[in-house]
Order: sequence, then C-alpha cells, then structure tokens
Amino acid sequence: MRLRYWSEARWIKRIRRHYGLGKPLCATWEEWDELEKMYKEAHPVIHWLTDTGIDKLQDVVYYIPDKARDFKNATIWKFCRNLWVFRKCLWNYRSWDHSGLLHFMETCARDMSHTHKEHSFHVRSEETSKELLVFAELLKRVREDDYTLSMVDVVDCEPGEKGFCGMKFVQKPNTLPNQKARSFYKMRLGVQKNDLQLAAKLFERKVLSWWS
Repeated sequence: MRLRYWSEARWIKRIRRHYGLGKPLCATWEEWDELEKMYKEAHPVIHWLTDTGIDKLQDVVYYIPDKARDFKNATIWKFCRNLWVFRKCLWNYRSWDHSGLLHFMETCARDMSHTHKEHSFHVRSEETSKELLVFAELLKRVREDDYTLSMVDVVDCEPGEKGFCGMKFVQKPNTLPNQKARSFYKMRLGVQKNDLQLAAKLFERKVLSWWS
C-alpha cells in the first residue's frame, strides 16, 4: 500500500474531468458501482488508462523499491534483526542458571526503550522509554550480582598471608559496614532484594502499558 497513487495525481484528474470521468469526494457503494459502470460504457479506454493502467505502470516503475521495502518489513528480516539484538543472550544462555533469563529480559527492555524513544507514536512514549530503561538497569544489577565487589576489591595475598586461592577482600575507601562484619552481607542481600522487588513492582504496574 502506498501513500500516493499516480491515478490520484492532478494531471490525471484533469484528464478525467475533460472526458467527464471526474470522481466525487464521497459516495455510497451503490453510487460507486453505478459510476464505474457508466464510465466504462462512456470512455472505456480512457477510464482504464487513468484508473488501472497508470497504477500498473507505477507498480512497474517502483518494483525494486517496493521489493526492498517488503524485505525490510518482512518477518525474515525481523528474525535476522532479533538474532543480532539477542546474540549475546543466545551465546551466554544456560538452562540451569537464572542469569540467562534476566539477560534476555534486560536486552528486550533496552531494545523496547530505544524504540519508544526514537520511533514511537504513543502519547507517553518518552515516559515509557525511561521506565523500560530503569527496568533494564535493575535486571542488570541483579544479573551481574556485583553488590559485594562494589564495596570491596579482590587483591593478591602477601607472602605468608592467609586467603582464598591466594586472594583476599580489601575494603574500598568510604564504604560501610566493614566486609568482615555480619551486617555487611546482610546489607548486601538487602540491596539485592530491594532491586528485585522494585523490578517486580515496576513490571507488575507498567508492563501492560509498554506498547506502541
């Protein structure tokens, strides 16, 4: 389907009016059928050339651009694009680990966020884009599980110093509580739980509005 057809061009309309084949702005189905029948009887060749013939010529001229557009909008093209978008997820997915599931959801949310921001016709597309981006970032935090490493560094042990596999945790500056205290790991689990709850709450409240 095209936005403009040659049969609706001004010069075509002038030819039709010259031969008394002008089209009304509106008519019922029965009236259109009567006009079609009358025009075919009055000037069959001119009617066909200015109605069907000129559009067929347009199909020939635009054959390659039409095929290129059809390929771009075809399902196979979307499938190939999706393979590229989710390539990292597909490569890293393992059926026994939750991180693969979160990675797919995160990638999907980021892709949707970009679409809503750049190509959406929705009245609240900007807001939807931000919601999806926040959702993606929360999933990334849970998936990467860097809550401990955000507060400590892993360094090599000094000669004769005890550690795990020759490494130890060192507290980063200006971070509390101390990584040796129980409250450190309690706080770490609390932050992770808050991220999960916020992602779940955002998904529950907004998922049905994430469309365009």
